[in-house]
Amino acid sequence: MPDIDNSLPHAIILGLSPTGLYAARELSHLGVPLLGVDREFSCGSLSRHFRYGNTVWHEPSLDDLMFRLTQIFSHSSHKPVLIPTSDYYIKFVTTNYQQLATLFSIADCYKASAATLLNKFTFHELCATHGIPTPGVWKLSNVSDIGSLISEISFPCILKPTLVHLARAFMRGRKVLIMRNQEELISAVKELPPETGIWMIQEIIPGAESQITLAAGYAGGSFEKCDMFTARKLRQYPSGFGSASMVISEHCSETRDLTSQLMQSIGFQGVYGSEFKRDPRDGQLKIIEINPRPSLWFHLSHVAGKRLVERAYCDLAGLTPPIKVQQRDGVVWQYLIKDMASLLFYKFRGGNFVFPAPDLSAGGKKAQHCWPVFSISDPLPALAEIYIYVTKFVRRAF
Repeated sequence: MPDIDNSLPHAIILGLSPTGLYAARELSHLGVPLLGVDREFSCGSLSRHFRYGNTVWHEPSLDDLMFRLTQIFSHSSHKPVLIPTSDYYIKFVTTNYQQLATLFSIADCYKASAATLLNKFTFHELCATHGIPTPGVWKLSNVSDIGSLISEISFPCILKPTLVHLARAFMRGRKVLIMRNQEELISAVKELPPETGIWMIQEIIPGAESQITLAAGYAGGSFEKCDMFTARKLRQYPSGFGSASMVISEHCSETRDLTSQLMQSIGFQGVYGSEFKRDPRDGQLKIIEINPRPSLWFHLSHVAGKRLVERAYCDLAGLTPPIKVQQRDGVVWQYLIKDMASLLFYKFRGGNFVFPAPDLSAGGKKAQHCWPVFSISDPLPALAEIYIYVTKFVRRAF
């Protein structure tokens, strides 16, 4: 492992899930001083990339986190780089952007555009403005809205919060609620807690989740600072509407072009991950979401040759960005615990599901395998991940 280079600005990684762990591993080979932050113990908390002369903070209070950051880095000779890796910390950065920007280097997207992308409804409005095809969506501001909307909605559909972090407790790990008919939808809407904010109803695009394509990228202030990587989802968890559990690197020019069109149209600068699905009814590739941060499966881009968080760090720190290389296709990324759960779902409960089982042959020949948490050179995060999942299971069971 390279020695820490204290002449480089710190990278403060906000969130220590497998996404934050990926960011730490990518930056550590440069010798970047790292600070890892999370609300609670996470798998990245035990990474050697933080233990090796660096620091981890478990800080549940955002007010206390703000105080600690400003106190410790107020006299730093180099502006530290802030890298949020979850929606929770994006909210923290966007809310406190003006104050944080005086002491830290932060991607421009966190001034305003990140908040627009995180809100599911304003995101779809943005896509419509810039000519990016989307599934049909309907805004549900309060319970009374459902009466005027119900005749327009096709079933099955999904019901989901526009601001995911507000509804996390209510959703209990679910990404969306599947509504198979009008009666189910009306009943579900009546149960939505007011504090979860505005909800949206979204058209379901038919077809297996292996028809979902992905793009990961960094948009800087010039062409040399930008780069992009594309891939295909093979499976996800929760099945049908969750986060990736198996992905393969695959060149997709249409996904690349549509993502670039939107990012350039809104002047986005920062790290992002986009998701599309091919609609078999009209043949269009329709956008599902864009995350203004690294995503869970970004480790795949690293193994396939694209160093996107490194590129972001170098741009924000005023360093020379890494040399661009062609991505390697056929690299498979698998989040084993979640992917096995998805596999078992389709095997034993998939018969009545709204989607058919994924086609694992999509994406072509497999050339290499990689994992988001397990690493021979950094083994403790994998043990931490097992502990975390066992603890969650016991809490829910008892």
